[in-house]
Amino acid sequence: MIIAKIISGLGNQLFQYAVARQLAINNGAVLKLDISFYQQQQMRSYGLNHFNITASIASPADVATVMDVYDCKNIYQKLYCRVEALMPKHFYRHYKEDGWWSYEPGLYKIKGKVYLEGYWQHYKYFEQLDGQILEELTLKQPAETQAYQVFDSVLADDASVSLHIRRGDYITDKNAADLMGILPLSYYERAIAYICERVDNPSFYIFSDDLDWAKDNLKINRPVTFVDIDGGKKDYLELTLMSMCRHNILANSSFSWWGGFLNQNENKIVISPKQWVKQPDINDKTFLSFQQWVQL
Repeated sequence: MIIAKIISGLGNQLFQYAVARQLAINNGAVLKLDISFYQQQQMRSYGLNHFNITASIASPADVATVMDVYDCKNIYQKLYCRVEALMPKHFYRHYKEDGWWSYEPGLYKIKGKVYLEGYWQHYKYFEQLDGQILEELTLKQPAETQAYQVFDSVLADDASVSLHIRRGDYITDKNAADLMGILPLSYYERAIAYICERVDNPSFYIFSDDLDWAKDNLKINRPVTFVDIDGGKKDYLELTLMSMCRHNILANSSFSWWGGFLNQNENKIVISPKQWVKQPDINDKTFLSFQQWVQL
């Protein structure tokens, strides 16, 4: 059995699920998800239930089968804790990444029961992701009536381009603002120009947690649709819409990363920012973009 700790927003949840699911497929193991993070969480909600995932929810008893040994209360547990500290990392039953930007080569070598804790945000984890996982990351239910019009428009558009602007917590949350920061308008202007030079008659679909800012600041001399589905409360629909567009302009956000990654267009153009993270020392260690993606 493999248990994955699921935390944060939908983009991060997809990273955590996909890596754990790949490990489960490699090992022929059952995957369960620990979603206890959301019991006390008001800012974020669990969203993987909207997709055709192959995993059940881990009970406290399931988690205890892996985690209880770390209490180190009796002599046997204390001995295990001492011995395990000397083992290679991929033998740990609690496998925690060193940093969300890091790549852990031993991750897919893990055998037996394990509790995975991390963000797993490195492109190398996804270079040979099992196609079955991509099929699982599709919506369980058809889009709600409110989204039909936009879905139909995107499907009928051979030159659709998603453009994601993330502001929100990158402004209001000090930790997020200090670590990530918002992308400059010039990034989007360069990305739009790049697309317009290479795609005939593109039309842009704008996704943002601050559509008013986008409307006031984006100057695009092409057809533009500002996507607003239930005030942004149904992020799983917006992410799916991004993936249905022919091309993608990403923000420095795991949310739009998945829109670009799940895009099945063989000739897609995916543009991502060179500066994913505001802090230079961390940005230099962040590798989320594939070689075929365009970095600006």
